[in-house]
Amino acid sequence: MSSVVRPKIAIIGAGVVGLSTALHLIQKVTSAVVHIFADKFSPHTTSDVSAGFWQPYLLGDTPMELQRKWSKDTYQHMMEVAHSPDAFETGVQMLSGYTVFKDEVEDPFWKDTVLGFRHMTSQELAQYSGQSHGWFFTTFGAECRYYLPWLAKRLKAGGVKIFERKIDSIKELGSDYNVVVNCAGLGAGKLAGDQSVQPIRGQVIKVKAPWIKYYFNNEDLNDIYMLPVIDSLLLGGTHQVGSWDLNPSEEDRKRIWEGCCKFIPSLKNAKIEADCVGLRPSRPSVRVEREVLYSGSKPVMVVHNYGHGGAGVTLHWGCAKDAVSLIQECLQELDESTASKY
Repeated sequence: MSSVVRPKIAIIGAGVVGLSTALHLIQKVTSAVVHIFADKFSPHTTSDVSAGFWQPYLLGDTPMELQRKWSKDTYQHMMEVAHSPDAFETGVQMLSGYTVFKDEVEDPFWKDTVLGFRHMTSQELAQYSGQSHGWFFTTFGAECRYYLPWLAKRLKAGGVKIFERKIDSIKELGSDYNVVVNCAGLGAGKLAGDQSVQPIRGQVIKVKAPWIKYYFNNEDLNDIYMLPVIDSLLLGGTHQVGSWDLNPSEEDRKRIWEGCCKFIPSLKNAKIEADCVGLRPSRPSVRVEREVLYSGSKPVMVVHNYGHGGAGVTLHWGCAKDAVSLIQECLQELDESTASKY
């Protein structure tokens, strides 16, 4: 029997990374007492602004083997959710569509992960002026204004307690928990003393265009894309590194609108619902690793899971699995340390 009979674990952050880490944790460590702390919840998280479109994006120097592993694990997870009886309330759906380029490019590393990856035919490319190369593939989207409440519902059913509380230091929780997990998104850098964390500003236009059922992404025009969510369409976007501005920009709106309408003229008839801005939590590479901090002389075991840039949904389940493995390592060491005292 484990000497830490009911380990107490605190998770900081209630975005897609924090909630998915908590869910995988209670699935793997069924004896754990898990508490989540956050000052923002759905629909007010960065995750909620995202279309939740699965495609590796803005991952900097993250090692390629980890990008492959985390993205593949997440794709398989999203496929399982989309085909589950709960799919109607999860916000997860299967999506097919086009990514186009002015010039030929190499195939992406994830081409064998997605369903039905192929190059676009000349007839397909003819729909998009000036584009000579493109991909068609099937992926998944997880609209977080549905997905996060679904995750939270499962967590509460599993006994997880969620607290609205801003955590300013990991050490605040160190005396009460065996392990603290840092999934605080853009706030994770301050908690970890990591000055490399910075925002990548994203702006989108939410519209009603029920006649459009596919996604479109143009890689040459600085984030011109069209992504279906459950009952709307998101037009994007921007990736402005270092910008903290949460106010919609009229200049960005004009570029997005004109860029999308250039490729999809029927969008001119879409009803505009909202302009939305979110700050993606970026760093040079995604951080999923352990650290020991000290509160006075007391060691605090910490697992970090942050810095996902524009790929929080794309990597969330794969990163959750690795983070939980690190939590299990911490608990094993606590067991061994406790046992050695007797």
